[in-house]
Amino acid sequence: MRRLLLFPLLLFPLLCAPAAFAEDEKSEDDSVEKSEDSPSEDADEEKEDEEPEPEKEQELANPIDPKLAQAIVQENFGSVAIIEGDVGSGTGFIINEGDKTRLYTAAHVIAGNKTLTVKNSEGHQFKKFGKFEVAAKSDLARIELLEKFESDVNLAEPGSCKVDAPLLAIGNSGGAGVLTVIKGEIESLGPDSIEVSNRVIQGNSGGPVFSGETGELLGIITHATAAQKDIWAEDTRFDKVRRFATRLDRQISWREMGIGAFLQESVRLDSFNRNTRILYAISALDPTQAGLRLDTTVGDSGTTILSIIKENKEVPVVAELLEMNIKLGENKMRTSDNDLKSRFGRFYWGASHELNKDFKKFSPISFSGYRQDDAKQALEWRKDANKLVEQAGERLR
Repeated sequence: MRRLLLFPLLLFPLLCAPAAFAEDEKSEDDSVEKSEDSPSEDADEEKEDEEPEPEKEQELANPIDPKLAQAIVQENFGSVAIIEGDVGSGTGFIINEGDKTRLYTAAHVIAGNKTLTVKNSEGHQFKKFGKFEVAAKSDLARIELLEKFESDVNLAEPGSCKVDAPLLAIGNSGGAGVLTVIKGEIESLGPDSIEVSNRVIQGNSGGPVFSGETGELLGIITHATAAQKDIWAEDTRFDKVRRFATRLDRQISWREMGIGAFLQESVRLDSFNRNTRILYAISALDPTQAGLRLDTTVGDSGTTILSIIKENKEVPVVAELLEMNIKLGENKMRTSDNDLKSRFGRFYWGASHELNKDFKKFSPISFSGYRQDDAKQALEWRKDANKLVEQAGERLR
């Protein structure tokens, strides 16, 4: 099951990117030859002028009463927020909990942003925020709202989620800056998540999912998984995009942290993984008198050393490597094979030392629960890259 987009190298996760919610559309083959009985171009033009068929509303096991749905939406609409940042956009919602008022959203909606704007459908912008918290093991965040706001959102009692229960999802679909209402139902149930049939897309992340029977808050839209394309999934619902929400009708462990530190986690991971990519590229070098063979591929992805170097040419280690390659190509080094090996052995050691300055201080435990698995994986990749660089250096001895 694929939840995140992948780097082209060794399955690095594209950490700054949100989960994909839209299913890819496949266009029909346009190269089919026309027969004498084929429709004329005029007929094609007439078809283009025809009104497209409206999208059919999905059939639900327990259809939502239209009047009840309208009442639920009217009651909760003003408490749903449109979240816009410099990196991405999404949805959130406001709820009163005891003497606290909090904004809830998916953690990935705000991750990586430097600035955030939060406002509801009535145009009210929320600007005063307090304590920030992230769920221990879920894509879920909340922040205290330091201004008075009366929310009509009511959280469901624990264990309220049931398979086939009708749902209403409200969110900023497509990041268009307007709130949409999408009907659906619970398709499958887990201890922390529910799979929903609501046809939510990017921008709905962080939006509330309400019961279509009671109007109570059941969950929050978080992610989708890509269609499973194999013989086992063929002609089943699993060969299509699957959509999920985090359950809120359960006990959730929260961790308080500075919002600035949280927003910097994506930057930290990107920087750490960038250095790991460079180390992988260095480990694949094959220094010869004619050059470094930068067209060599790294791993099984087809990514070349050159492509990684071009992406990071401003890094001092990479700049040094490019200069050495130019000198070899122009035959300016004029060194023996043994001297060449010795020179590159020293380069491997120096590059590894420089690129691993972030290694000792990198601790997955310091990351939020939302990012800890990514940080653990990043650390494993680094250990593997360091091992390969060490082996490359030994081959030159």
